[in-house]
Amino acid sequence: MLRTVMLPTDFSEESESILGFAKGLPALGVKVVVLLHVVEASGLEGPIIASRVDDACDRLRGVAAALEEAGLSVEVRVPTGDPFDTIVGLASEMGVDAIVCGSHAKGLMTQLVAGSVSERLLRDAPVPMLLVRFDLLKNQSNPTTLLKRFGEKVLMPTDFSLSASHAFTTAMELPKGLIKTLYLMHVVDAGLTGEKLRKTEEGAEFHLRNLQAMAQQQGIATSIVISRGEPQRAILEELDERRATAVITGTRGRNAVQEALMGSVSMTLLKQASCPVMIVP
Repeated sequence: MLRTVMLPTDFSEESESILGFAKGLPALGVKVVVLLHVVEASGLEGPIIASRVDDACDRLRGVAAALEEAGLSVEVRVPTGDPFDTIVGLASEMGVDAIVCGSHAKGLMTQLVAGSVSERLLRDAPVPMLLVRFDLLKNQSNPTTLLKRFGEKVLMPTDFSLSASHAFTTAMELPKGLIKTLYLMHVVDAGLTGEKLRKTEEGAEFHLRNLQAMAQQQGIATSIVISRGEPQRAILEELDERRATAVITGTRGRNAVQEALMGSVSMTLLKQASCPVMIVP
C-alpha cells in the first residue's frame, strides 16, 4: 500500500507546480509525505551550508502547510549531499512506498539539476515512482483531480517479468474501489510469424487471463489487450484510445534485452503519456 511517499523539490516554478497534484495523494491511500530538498554542499563553507539549510526549511514549511490542509501528515527533511544518492538513500532508510515528482516532455525532473541524474533515479530508485508531466499540470484548473481520477481507467502494460508482477501487486494493494477499470496489455514482437506467433499470443493470453481473474476477485472490471508492433507506439496508442487516467508498469525486464526495452518504454511514457504514470521496480 502507498502510505508514505517522498516528494523532492528544488523550489523551481515547475517543481512547485506539483503541489496541487500532491494534494490528491490521499485518494491513493497516502497518509504521510516526506517533503525533501537536498542542499548540494560540495565546496561550500559551513556557514553558507547552514544558511542554505535554514532557508530551505523555511520554504518547505510553507509547502507543508498546504499539504497538511489536504489531510496529509508532512515530515520536512533538508539533508546535504548528492541529490541522487541522497534521495535513494533516504527512500530506503525511511521505507517510503513511492517517490512523487514531475517530468518534462524532454526529460525527467525531480529535485535535480541534470537529466542524467534524473534518469539514474528512474532506473535505480528502490521504490515505485509516481510521475506526471508538468505540461499536464499546467492545463488542469485543479491538478488534484489527476489523482482523484487516477483509478477510473488504468492501463497496465506487462512483459510478465518480476518487475511487472510487482507492478500488478502494487495496483492490487491500492485502496479497494480505487481502480474502476483495468486494461492488462501485452505487446507481441511484430517480427513473429506463423507457429511462433500463434504460440506467443496463446502464452500471452494465458498469463493475462490469470491476472484478469485475480483482479476480478478484487472487484475490478478487467479487460485484456494483446497488440503487435513496437511497444512504445502500441502503448501510447492504447492510452489514447482508452482515454486512460493512469498507467502502472514495471521498468525492469526478464533479461538484458527486455531490461533495455522496458527502460525505453518507461522513458517514453514519462515524456508522452497523457496521464500520471506509476513506474515500479
